[in-house]
Amino acid sequence: MQKKSLLRSTGIVAASTLASRISGFIRDMLIANYFGASGSLDGFFVAFRIPNLFRRLVGEGALTISFIPVYTEYLINNSREEALDLARKTLSILLIVLTAIVALGVIFSGQIVQLFAVGFQDPSQLLLTIDLTRIMFPYLFLVGLVAFAMGYLNSHGYFFTPAFSPVLLNVGFILGAVLFRNFFSEPLYGLALGVIAGGLMQVLLQIPTMIRAGFRMKFSIDLQHPGIRKIFRLIAPATFGIAVYQVNILVNTILASLLPSGSISYLFYADRLTEIVLGVFIVSIGNVILPEMSRVSALDDIDRLKKIFRTSVNAALFLAIPASAALMVIGYPILSVLFMRGEFTPFHTEMTRSALFFSSAGISSIALLRITTPTYYSLKDTRTPVITSTIAFVINITLGYLLMKTRLLHAGLALANSIAVTVQVTILLFVLKKKIGTLHFREYIIPILKIIAASLAMSAALLYISCFADWTGGSFSRRLITLIVMLTAGGVTYFSICMILRVEELAFVVEKLKRRFGR
Repeated sequence: MQKKSLLRSTGIVAASTLASRISGFIRDMLIANYFGASGSLDGFFVAFRIPNLFRRLVGEGALTISFIPVYTEYLINNSREEALDLARKTLSILLIVLTAIVALGVIFSGQIVQLFAVGFQDPSQLLLTIDLTRIMFPYLFLVGLVAFAMGYLNSHGYFFTPAFSPVLLNVGFILGAVLFRNFFSEPLYGLALGVIAGGLMQVLLQIPTMIRAGFRMKFSIDLQHPGIRKIFRLIAPATFGIAVYQVNILVNTILASLLPSGSISYLFYADRLTEIVLGVFIVSIGNVILPEMSRVSALDDIDRLKKIFRTSVNAALFLAIPASAALMVIGYPILSVLFMRGEFTPFHTEMTRSALFFSSAGISSIALLRITTPTYYSLKDTRTPVITSTIAFVINITLGYLLMKTRLLHAGLALANSIAVTVQVTILLFVLKKKIGTLHFREYIIPILKIIAASLAMSAALLYISCFADWTGGSFSRRLITLIVMLTAGGVTYFSICMILRVEELAFVVEKLKRRFGR
């Protein structure tokens, strides 16, 4: 994939994901306004996290990782009908697996919740969490279908529909918070039903594009099919690797449940802000490059794979580094404008800011991880990511347990995660160098130094302007206007310095705009 093509495809996904993140912020603002950061909301987040864990294990995680390289290879080396047959058989097996997991999840919700929230001592909080889990577990079935559609459509060059579908989940959340909540004595039940409504809308959105991409469903199971067997060979280590990551989240949730009430919610809100950076552009790059890397890997074109990797890393860090700096420097002002109203108090804002500061420190490492890991998957190496995930898990849990006992409390869990992911991606980069030959790390250093210099100048501008508002007691309109001015000035400063320093990624965008509007 040429650089222009990569950025164009990434731009399509990024634009869709931006819409998702904006609707997600509206969702989170409404949740914060109506529910604050209470023990009951902690229960909701635990209940929502459970089907999401299984989603990553059997859906958009292990299945996508294993399916895309094998399916792409079939598209290149076999007939289109043979590739379609493989897709049908994969979906047929997925339907059976999802149905079984959902049934077991609903039946054993009580035991699962007690595993996730051992720190919940209030019986009413525990019962509420169990009820919410039973309501939301079928979401796994729906989002599993969406994950399969994403793998199939991305392999055929369709990126918009899968990337846009999370917007509909957020629409479901918003309906639940604003409308459905009024029909229940416990408003969180309405929020849970909103999740199911969002999942249904996500599935319906995929169907027309799947048909346009040539997919026709025919239930067929053949466990001896060579393509299915190859997927299974890849899916075992991939599932284990993702399981390590998800167990990581599980243990963090357990540890947070042992801390003062609201700790799970603080970490959730902080994650939402870091995810906007990761989701809008960096995850978008990952979604685009996995099918393309799988294609060039199948053609044994390692030089082209290296070029895709370098372009992706530079593009990701171009946004990740300044975003990390901005969230660390003006986290409180951003949280003040977005969430501090209704049930979400200045105390909740400060608690969330402390988590945001340390989780933001790991954004650049996560960005590199999201680029490096698909590179291994395209090479059909799922073993190395498993090993590094296990190392990161041990580091994260050990440091998390130690740091949460300091005055950092829940913020210690965020710091531990940032340290662990940095160690993980460092190991992956050095192993990748041995696997595909030199990556010419010197070619990365100068662009990164330029980006860091521009980010430091931006941070100084943000800090200066932030002094002109009272972020705790000032009027909302003044806080909002100051934040807009602050972000605008910060962005102008960053891009101006990048232009002066001739940062390649910015130069490419400027040149493209000149060609479009300079006529």
